[in-house]
Amino acid sequence: MARPKSDDKRQAILDAALKIFAERGITGAPTSAISKEAGVAEGSLFTYFKTKDDLLNELYHDLRMELSRHLDDFSHGENARNRLHYIWQKFLQLGVAHPEQLKVLAQLRTSGKLFRSNEAPSFAVLEIMKCLREATEGANLGTLPIEYLVLMTRAQLEVTVEFINANPEYAAACAELGFQMLWNGLTAK
Repeated sequence: MARPKSDDKRQAILDAALKIFAERGITGAPTSAISKEAGVAEGSLFTYFKTKDDLLNELYHDLRMELSRHLDDFSHGENARNRLHYIWQKFLQLGVAHPEQLKVLAQLRTSGKLFRSNEAPSFAVLEIMKCLREATEGANLGTLPIEYLVLMTRAQLEVTVEFINANPEYAAACAELGFQMLWNGLTAK
């Protein structure tokens, strides 16, 4: 009889993969290094993830869901600007606290190893899409695909996090100015 899988071991492997990918990049991170960092035998890694690609995809899914897990007090009753500003602030907080997550997410997105099933939008992305649709209604951007606007928003968020991490003395100003630039660009008529 096979032993039951441990959620703690699975999480240790994902945490180790995040650390090793952030340090070495995806292609420079053998599963042996991930197993060693996780404190498990390499064979155990493959008990939880059949292939390295499966591990990459599970990590990508978990990282994409991270923002959604931090939106537990999200107010659906607010206007689009306030809802988007709330998501903006949460993203910045997470990005500043965990820059390695953004670094690995970027690597995973460009890896060519992601499964189509991972492309379904998370709660956070769905909410961003709603806000963007409301913000651009009647604006010059209203004719662009919403997916493009989501990518532009993500890019502005990631650049803001990157700058804040390199220049923490500008954190408050960049957080507010970055959001104002985003909002003004979305709502320009």
